[in-house]
This record gives sequence, structure tokens and C-alpha cells, in this order.
Amino acid sequence: MTMHTTTKPERRVAAIGASLALLTCSLIGCAPDPAPTPTPTPAFASEDEAFAAAEEVYRAYNEALNARNRGESEPDPQQYLTGPALEGELDAQNSLQEWGLHANGEAIVLSFRGIEATTGGPTTDVSAYLCIDVSLLRVVDDTGADVTPAERGDVVSQLVRFTGDRDRLLITHEDSADEASC
Repeated sequence: MTMHTTTKPERRVAAIGASLALLTCSLIGCAPDPAPTPTPTPAFASEDEAFAAAEEVYRAYNEALNARNRGESEPDPQQYLTGPALEGELDAQNSLQEWGLHANGEAIVLSFRGIEATTGGPTTDVSAYLCIDVSLLRVVDDTGADVTPAERGDVVSQLVRFTGDRDRLLITHEDSADEASC
């Protein structure tokens, strides 16, 4: 069996070749290929998926409101809100407290109809119409007297906007909508 051993001149030539390659790269600007830029993953694969997630968030928010109306401290409805929706919620709670009023009973989400969802990027914006049965929800004062406005119907229509990503979609706006949307 013949073994090939590297002689000192061969090692020297190999070392010189490696040094020349490094020197050449440094002189002419060789650089490794740039690392690929990751493509952001869309928050949702489709409008339907975004609508389903938004509906789930709103139903959880509604249940949190109903829990608060029962005097429970958890879950906190404010955890589902951001921006103007959160500001509106805080203002409403402060006003009710200042006037000695509180909500009693519960609201039931009857329907959710998605209007639009942007799903191409890492964040998603969703808008939808919701029909909510408020026939069992009353506004009462400190004496327990019902002060619910007489003109309020049993079903209200809301235009709701959401924003976020797959991990956290939040309600950003909630406004009264045309009753005909229910």
C-alpha cells in the first residue's frame, strides 16, 4: 500500500494559493453572497380566514363585556381594544361612573358580515358589520331604575374595524351602522 505524503514544497504552494485567493478577493471586493432577505409572511392566507379571526375576537370581546355586566372582573374587555376603540371605551366607562349608571344584562352577537380584509402583508385590517341583540341589555342607575333610552331598538348594527396580525387582532373602531345592514 502506497501512502502519499505532502511534501513541504506542496504545502507551501497550497498556502500561497490560499493567500493569493484571499488577497485577490480583498483587492477586487469579493464578498459572500448576501443573506437572503426574509419575505414577510402574510398575517392571514385569505379574507375568509381574516374574517373568521375578527369574528372570534369580537365574540370574545362581547363575552368579556357581558362578564363585566355580571360584576366579574375577568376577562377585561379592554384587552380586545386599541386606538380610538379603547379611548371610546375608557370615556364611556368614566361617563357611566360619573353619572351613576351601569350596564345590566347581556348582548348577543347575532351575525358578523365581513366587508373587507387586507391580507397581503404581515398586518391585516378588517372591517365588518355586526348585528347585536341588545334586548336583554339595560342601562340602570344607582337605585336600580332602568334608564335605557326608549328609542333604542332591540337589535343594533355596528361597523367594526380590526387591525393586527395572526397572533393579535384588535378592535380599532366601532360605530353605529345603518340598521338595514342587519
